[in-house]
Parts: sequence; structure tokens; C-alpha cells
Amino acid sequence: DFIRNHRVLGVDFASVHIYPDTWMSGATLEAQLKFVASWMQAHIADAEGTLGMPVVFTEFGASTKARTSVFNATTRDQLIQAVYGQLLDSTRRGGAGAGALLWQVFPEGTDYMDDGYGVVLPRAAATARIMSTHSKELAVFSSRCAWSCRWGCRRREQQSEDVDDDLPFVSRMN
Repeated sequence: DFIRNHRVLGVDFASVHIYPDTWMSGATLEAQLKFVASWMQAHIADAEGTLGMPVVFTEFGASTKARTSVFNATTRDQLIQAVYGQLLDSTRRGGAGAGALLWQVFPEGTDYMDDGYGVVLPRAAATARIMSTHSKELAVFSSRCAWSCRWGCRRREQQSEDVDDDLPFVSRMN
């Protein structure tokens, strides 16, 4: 129970996993992506409206090795873009979608541990571009931080204080 599990004293963010390839084995890619969007939207809404905390999609991915999987490197990238798209939509409106961690990214030489979900970025240029673009898009929102953030963001105030501290005393007096 997502809500009950996250109402524990001391928990300050919610966590969710997404594995459509194993949860919906045999379903089309389109059906799995539709499920992912619905799954994420429901958990973001519950985190916002009921829990009052951000939600991180702490594991998501699709196996390129499973025999019943419709996923390969290209369709895996579509899943990654779908997850990142839902998070960016949440970010744009100040929602609870707080991040996602792709399961799993390997450095060169360690892909022998790959369970089918592994991504070696130097050999997955398209995936690396998707991740980099998403990171840059989120950085734009983080740098602005002018909207009223429900999570208590004080970045703008801190930045203006930091700037004031760097100004000569006379400039701060004006």
C-alpha cells in the first residue's frame, strides 16, 4: 500500500519502482507505455494530495534480455523518455515528481553483471543523450526556482543573500 507505507514517521519522500516488461509480460510497448504514464501520474497525485511529499521513481527500466520482452535498446529509450517526460511535466507545474533512477547504469568493463537492465553509456549514445537532455531540462527549472515551491524551496532567497554578501558594504547600503 503506497500511501500507508509512506505515512511512517520520519519518511520525507516516497519511492516507487517501474518495471512494465515484467509486470505486463506479453503486452505491447504501447500498452506498457500507457500503463507507465498512468502509474506515474497516480503516484505523483497521491504523493502531492495525500502524502504531501515528493516521490522519486527509484528504479525503472526494461530488460533487453527477457524472451517475452518487447524491449530492445530502441524501445528501452522510449520507456526512458516516457518516464522523464512524466517527471518533467510534474516539475513544470511544481508537482511531486522529484526524480528517477534508471536501473542500472554500468561503467565500461562491468557489464558482465548485466541482468538485462544494464546500460553502458559509452555504448548507448542515444540513451546517454536522453539522460543528458533530461538533466539539462531539470537544471533550467532548478536555476529559476522563482515559482512558489510546495516543498519549501528557498533557493532564490539564498541566492540573493549570497549575492548581497559578495557586494561591498556601500553597495548593500543603497
